[in-house]
Amino acid sequence: MEIGEVKEAIERAEGGDEKRIGVTMAIIAVLLAIITMVGHRRHTEEVVLQTRVADQWAFYQSRNIRAQMYAADAKLAMLVPNGRDLGAEFVKESEEQKNGADELRREAERLDDETRKTAKNASYFDYSEVLVEISIVLCSITLLTRNHRFWAISFVSTSAGILLALFGALR
Repeated sequence: MEIGEVKEAIERAEGGDEKRIGVTMAIIAVLLAIITMVGHRRHTEEVVLQTRVADQWAFYQSRNIRAQMYAADAKLAMLVPNGRDLGAEFVKESEEQKNGADELRREAERLDDETRKTAKNASYFDYSEVLVEISIVLCSITLLTRNHRFWAISFVSTSAGILLALFGALR
């Protein structure tokens, strides 16, 4: 065997590892795309919930203001001669508005808690995304340095990323 043939045989043998590393990178890239998409959906869900929370607090404030206005109107009506009946109606309406405001406040607080949980859940996907991106970089380093330790480490970071994504998905 000549030196040229030996070099070609060595390159072919090394090419098999390069193909495996390339396939590994492709699989990791698909996982990254899935994790990124799910993470983006979680963040979108968080934004939608934040909007609902803001709306709920606005409804609460308007109800609360109406309750206070009816209470003030009731006091004024009581000062007017023959205004007791009208004052009683205003007091009743004030109480209804106050009760409605309390329900809206409880719903806003519930939505606020749900928003916090969704944000925390989305964070798992963010961390997962970083770990899987690190795996792709490690595979690239393996191709550049031909040091297979980086490839082995990429499996660890990919596994950790997948576990975080699963944990986020199951919460």
